[in-house]
Amino acid sequence: AVAFTSFGAFFGPFLGVSLSLASVQLIPAGVAQTIMSITPVLIIPVVVLLGREKVSFRAAAGAAIAVGGVSVLFL
Repeated sequence: AVAFTSFGAFFGPFLGVSLSLASVQLIPAGVAQTIMSITPVLIIPVVVLLGREKVSFRAAAGAAIAVGGVSVLFL
């Protein structure tokens, strides 16, 4: 349990926040935020393939609209 917790603590908050701060420093903030907000879209195939769950059209459309909304904010 300690190994899994350590693994999650490293890759989640530590590595994720460090890479997001590096991306904001190296590229424009709007582009970095749009790329970081694409997580809901990227998680859908993982849920379908590994979780064997059925994703509704509303869920997929909601994820796409969320990313589109962030993109529009930074245009």
